[in-house]
Amino acid sequence: MRELRLLDPNGYDAVTDGYRVFVTPETSDAESARLRTEVAPRHAAEHDYAGYDPRDYRVQAA
Repeated sequence: MRELRLLDPNGYDAVTDGYRVFVTPETSDAESARLRTEVAPRHAAEHDYAGYDPRDYRVQAA
């Protein structure tokens, strides 16, 4: 199994529920998309004061 991590615009783990997921090759693309479309906007909204934009987040395989 592989781990996917959502990183904020500064390269730090976007510590929010669901920011780390363990995936199989079959679920990797779907989970990566979920991190970008569900978790990144939630984290960016929590850090709106810092100007975070969900489009600046990235998913990293660990």
